[in-house]
Amino acid sequence: MGSLVKCGACGERCGTRPIGTYFRWMRADGVWKHYYARICAGCAASKVLPLERDYAGTERLTCPSCGIDTDDDYDAIYVTYFAGKGPQGDADAPFCNVHAAEYRTWVLGFARDTDNDVGAPGPLRESMSASQTLRALGRDPNVGR
Repeated sequence: MGSLVKCGACGERCGTRPIGTYFRWMRADGVWKHYYARICAGCAASKVLPLERDYAGTERLTCPSCGIDTDDDYDAIYVTYFAGKGPQGDADAPFCNVHAAEYRTWVLGFARDTDNDVGAPGPLRESMSASQTLRALGRDPNVGR
C-alpha cells in the first residue's frame, strides 16, 4: 500500500512513507534559513543522497553538482532526513555559488519555511479560559472560590 501523502517536490503519491527532510543554509546577511518538506524516495535518491559524501582530512571540497574545487569558497547547504524507521541521514554540501542558488530554488519551490508560521496549520480551535469551559459545561465558575 502506498502513502496517502504526495511528494512535496514532484507531486507524485509516494509508493512508501514520505521522507521528512530538513534543509538549512546561511543567507549572505548571516541569517540562518530552515525549511521542511516530505519527499518521495525517488526525489531523495536523486536530489538528497548524492549530497552525502565524506571528505578525508586533506581532501579538497568539491561542488556536488559540477565537481569544481570549492575548498576556498563554498556555499554550504545542510540536509537532515528521516526515512521511515531507518536512521537519520545527514549531508553537508559545499556547493559552488551557481549550483547552491539552483538547489535553493528547487527547495523553495515546495518546502515550508520553518522560521515563520506561513503555511503551517493553524490551531484546531481558539483556546477557552477555565471559566468559559465551566460555563459551557453548565457550571458556575464562581462556586468554590
